Amino acid sequence: MRNACHASSEDGAVKITALKTFLVDGVFRPWIFVKIETSEPGLVGWGDCTDWGADRPIARTVEYYSERIIGRDPMQVEAIWWDLAAASVRHTGGIAWKAMAGIDSALWDIRGKALGAPVWQLLGGKLRDSLRLYWTHCGSMRSRGHAAELGVAPVETLDDLRALCDEVRQRGFTAIKTNLMDLRGLPEGGLPNWQSSTAGDCPPFVARKAAAIVGAFREGLGPDVGIALDVAFSFRLGGAIKLARALEPYDMMWLETETLDPQALRTVRDATTTPICTGESLFGTHQYRPYLELHAMDVAMPDLAWNGITMGKKLADLAHAYDVLFAPHNCHSPINTLVSAHVSATVPNFYVQELDVDDAPWRDDIMTHPLEIVDGHLLLNDRPGLGADLIEEEMAKYPVRDRYPYR
Repeated sequence: MRNACHASSEDGAVKITALKTFLVDGVFRPWIFVKIETSEPGLVGWGDCTDWGADRPIARTVEYYSERIIGRDPMQVEAIWWDLAAASVRHTGGIAWKAMAGIDSALWDIRGKALGAPVWQLLGGKLRDSLRLYWTHCGSMRSRGHAAELGVAPVETLDDLRALCDEVRQRGFTAIKTNLMDLRGLPEGGLPNWQSSTAGDCPPFVARKAAAIVGAFREGLGPDVGIALDVAFSFRLGGAIKLARALEPYDMMWLETETLDPQALRTVRDATTTPICTGESLFGTHQYRPYLELHAMDVAMPDLAWNGITMGKKLADLAHAYDVLFAPHNCHSPINTLVSAHVSATVPNFYVQELDVDDAPWRDDIMTHPLEIVDGHLLLNDRPGLGADLIEEEMAKYPVRDRYPYR
């Protein structure tokens, strides 16, 4: 835990008095939490700005920004967001905005608690009582050497993948997302070092391997369960088109592929019937706008641990204006699951929300109110703010590691 400076209020008005950051082991990534304290005893807020490769720089940036907001009214969420955005205008996005997002979510948590209302109520009211979830990294976490730590059977073969489908159905999930895994039984061996050897292309052997993985899921899950494949920035324009076309027979929920060129993504979308999802690496309406104006995506996936609630709601509404579905990126901590849920509850274009089922075994232990998941759906709660606090004594049992195995 790191502590920022403190301030007290002499006029009786509630003020921000301290910001603290907590780095907690999340198995394949470090969780980065922000706690904001106020001059009103017990009135605190929690936020999440989890990242895989810059946890300490992000925590330090939160501390730097604390100098700008200590002593301010925590209810001025929008004003604080834009003041911090102006202060970071020369480095918009990246570490700066991730730190801002953690602060922003914690302020919304405080605002809800101060008003005695859940955040979804402050955002306009909920449109639904539960949120459809998809099991993200399905099979991937169990194939990357995490199975023993998670207390589950490893996924090493295509048969293991098919067996996993039974668990997906038993848990009530109607959608999953997976990755290109190195499994025994795939055509021409596994997938070792394929990214470095193909330079972003999708040669036939990679397309066959992707089809084998997705095909095994489709065979095991049947025709009605949504299947998504996340390949991030692995493929250039031509390679992404080849991959998308190879997946067309499997009636995908989406192919998740990223590029910083919106016209290139529009070209991919025009070249295939496979739906295209993107956006986890984009920040703010200014970065999303060209993709939406070009109708380059079927599904928008902003990460709210990196955009916050203030900007996250704006991004969902902007996507709605362009007839695009909203499915927030959420493979971070349980706090970000709540952050995403409160926004998702209030927008008409919500599609489905991401959840790491194979998560840190202590996920629920660190929360005052664990996530309520029933039949593949997250139940919304009526508690003030985000609806759960973190337990500092429990978090202290799980310090961050020197190196995380995420890939």
